[in-house]
Amino acid sequence: MNKRYCEVTVEGSLDLVKGFVAGFLEGRGVSGDVFFGSDYHIEKENPAGLLMRLTGIRGETCTLVVGTGLHELLAAALERRRGIVPLRILRVRPVASAAFDASFRTYSRDVGAKLRELFGSLPAGVSHGEGFEMQEKVTPEGKGVEAYAPLHEYELRGRGRIEGDVKGVFGLYHRLERFEVVERGDMELTCGEDR
Repeated sequence: MNKRYCEVTVEGSLDLVKGFVAGFLEGRGVSGDVFFGSDYHIEKENPAGLLMRLTGIRGETCTLVVGTGLHELLAAALERRRGIVPLRILRVRPVASAAFDASFRTYSRDVGAKLRELFGSLPAGVSHGEGFEMQEKVTPEGKGVEAYAPLHEYELRGRGRIEGDVKGVFGLYHRLERFEVVERGDMELTCGEDR
């Protein structure tokens, strides 16, 4: 059975939220999955939200995705520190799944092998979305041609959607960060109703 997660929107600065969460986890000796929206391109501010924040009607907000049990512990800790720590939970929604789009192109066999491995053996509960494709092309007459030439001996390219289990999708998104040739789209969450 997959672990249950929720999206938590907190009013307060990102640095303060990160510091509070890290201190809370360390102080309690608790470990848990915490995915900050800014690290995974979850947060999308609409023009009205931007205007409200700039005029001071609403403060800065940040989004994080945490395990359901950890959310309850954090909410209780923030409640105990109300008035001391300027953080407030604005919204909590259960997260059913996560997804993102990715595209890549490489002319390196080494990088290609690593990408084939990552996209070919996805974590449990994670799958390729409809239309995902990966193509490998070997052109022997391109051997020895300069790196920026239009003809290359080897090329691996792919594009498509990765979707499924929250922890698995976030983990793959993070691992792909080290590859300059991979473009990752924003993380998209399938959420339930606000709590």
